[in-house]
Order: sequence, then structure tokens, then C-alpha cells
Amino acid sequence: MGLIISIMVIHIMQFLNYTLYQTPDGVDLTLQQNYTDFILNNPQFLAGVLFSNITGSFTGGAIAKLTHYSVSILMAGWVGFVLMMLEVFNLLSVEYPVWFWILTVALYIPSAWAGAYFVSTFQHK
Repeated sequence: MGLIISIMVIHIMQFLNYTLYQTPDGVDLTLQQNYTDFILNNPQFLAGVLFSNITGSFTGGAIAKLTHYSVSILMAGWVGFVLMMLEVFNLLSVEYPVWFWILTVALYIPSAWAGAYFVSTFQHK
């Protein structure tokens, strides 16, 4: 359940990110070179993508812990791991900057743990 919700959150937030950063007229982002040029020249856009990935992973970890009381905080990291593996395919398909690679890979699992920990603190009260 957490994985499904997290994927939905990521897609919704990335859709919002695409609407906030309008492409210049005549630029077709479906062409890989145009998309690569766009992301390399718009670090704010990449920050929005990174924020959506972190938020989705956090939500997925939280939902996993919330819907299954037996899920530990460490087990919720599996949501982040699966999301990270899905993201690796995306990272390999486009030339992203190195800083984006590092932060993306490094933050999925801790974000899921943080989401599970957040829910865990409220479940114990």
C-alpha cells in the first residue's frame, strides 16, 4: 500500500513541478537532447523533482507503517529501496548532474525511514 501511494504522490508532485517550470516556446521535451539541456540549465526544476521523490518516499514509509502495525521502521525502508531501484532506470536514461544522482540515491531509504518513524511516534501515544 505504501509503495502504491508513494508512486502516486511522486507522479502528482512531478506533474506540478512540470507545470511550474514552463518550457520555452518551441522546445519539445519529448526529445531526449532537449530534455537534457533543459534539466542541466534549470537546477530549480531538478530540486523540485528531488523534493517530490523525497516526499513520496516519506509518504510511502509512513503509509507502510500506518497500514501495517507490525512493520518496523527498518522494514519501511523497503519502500524507499524499491523506489530507488525504479529511479535508477530513470537516472540511466537521461544525463542528470552528479549532485542529483548522489542526492537521489542517498535520500530514498532515509526518507522512508523518516516517514515510518513519524507515524511510529504518534502510534505509541
